[in-house]
Amino acid sequence: MDSPKYLFVNLTQDERSKNGKTAKEIRTHVMQDIGRARRKTRKNARVPLNLRSPPPSLAQSRLEIDSVVKPATFTWSSLQGDVAVGLSRPFWNQDPLQILDDGWGMDPFALYTIALALNSNTTTTQLSHNGSSRYFLFPFASANSRSFRDLIASPAMRDAVVRDFGKGMSICLRRYTTGLRCVNASLASNSPQASLETPVIEAIIGFICYNYACQDFSQAGIHFAGLRGLIDVGGGTDSLPAQVRLMVMWIDITTALMRNHPPHYALPADLLPTLLPLPLECSRQMVNMTALMLSISSGMSNVVHVYRDLKRLAAWLEIQSVMPGLERDSLSVSLFLDPIAHRALSDSAPIMYTTSSPLAKACVLAALVIIISLRRKYDGFPGPLPSYPITITDALKGSEMGSPEFLTLRLWLLTIAAISTTEQGERQGAQMRLVAEMRRAGLRDWRGVMEQISPMPWFGRLWEDECMMLGEYVMSKLQRSETTTCGIPYDHAA
Repeated sequence: MDSPKYLFVNLTQDERSKNGKTAKEIRTHVMQDIGRARRKTRKNARVPLNLRSPPPSLAQSRLEIDSVVKPATFTWSSLQGDVAVGLSRPFWNQDPLQILDDGWGMDPFALYTIALALNSNTTTTQLSHNGSSRYFLFPFASANSRSFRDLIASPAMRDAVVRDFGKGMSICLRRYTTGLRCVNASLASNSPQASLETPVIEAIIGFICYNYACQDFSQAGIHFAGLRGLIDVGGGTDSLPAQVRLMVMWIDITTALMRNHPPHYALPADLLPTLLPLPLECSRQMVNMTALMLSISSGMSNVVHVYRDLKRLAAWLEIQSVMPGLERDSLSVSLFLDPIAHRALSDSAPIMYTTSSPLAKACVLAALVIIISLRRKYDGFPGPLPSYPITITDALKGSEMGSPEFLTLRLWLLTIAAISTTEQGERQGAQMRLVAEMRRAGLRDWRGVMEQISPMPWFGRLWEDECMMLGEYVMSKLQRSETTTCGIPYDHAA
């Protein structure tokens, strides 16, 4: 029985049963169980939920920068921590979006995370400003931790978004308006130092991330321009806390990649980890390619440095690929990739707008395309591939590329163009040029192409699917008797 306070009662030859009060208690106790057994199950039965403590604020669960700066062999996925997101509301009011809104208060990245939940659980384009939808992660926010990702992708969250998308949008707009009012009040205060405080800077970064999640890039640019003004008035990024400096670096480089111009701020070199040197064999291969690229133009030295760093990053990712969770660890990858992007944008991108040779422009463009493609692989680039004044395929039409010594560079550039571009015409052009190069070089299978381009930067595990599809297409177009469209040999270690 459910009630342990009642003892067993002997109903035969028991004088106590003649007592009216005792008999009434016995009947009441028995009839309660009989009534429960006869009662029909409610059609809208409520399932009791185990209530836990409310979630901690995102500010408390974000990474501590002192734990971020570690040797190159270290990953930070374990430091991000699983933030326990509990349900602190009664079972009759368990809307996940409302729980997030109530539990986070005025955390600067709550707005971005709620927008991320909406954007991740709808097939419509209601949230997107430009009519397209893309999953985007800010690597310094707690939404990048596993527990928050599981919450955002949970069936309960998906049902809540599908059932009432407008409620989520109203929460975002209310938070956006309230946050702007608070920032404006700080800017209008009598104390100039109030506008330079960390909460104000983080609030503006949170607005930019929200704009990125909504793909409202023009508004994000306006917010970033205002953020630069505040930081410059305060004496630059050196006066900011370490973690905020890394956030500003990420926003700065992301904006520069989207608009193809040099970053505004210098790198916080004292906070960034360093990549391990290349193995001896890879170094020898890069020496040969360096000499070949410098023969194109003396200005290619900066591009060579970018290629060498990308090669080192590829080697590090290959080593770390055996560790679980790296595919979600966008922060550690970003801390290595962003300095490479900064160098490419600051030193090499101007080649795109000068009278440099087409081959030099193709090499610079390939570096930028690789960086953005890696960002997109880790959901760290909010927009599509930017448009450039020239494509890789168009740049390779120059006569300087015809000599045999540039075969490796040609094959690599065309492969990068074919697997990274999202424009169908450019992709088909790169594929057909690649087929022509293979015929001219006498390459009979896709493995030969992979071996030929192995000295160049290559991220085989990240590009495995795209490379396999490209190989199948190219081999189907070679029209050789020994070639079929299936069973394409592919070297995973290439």
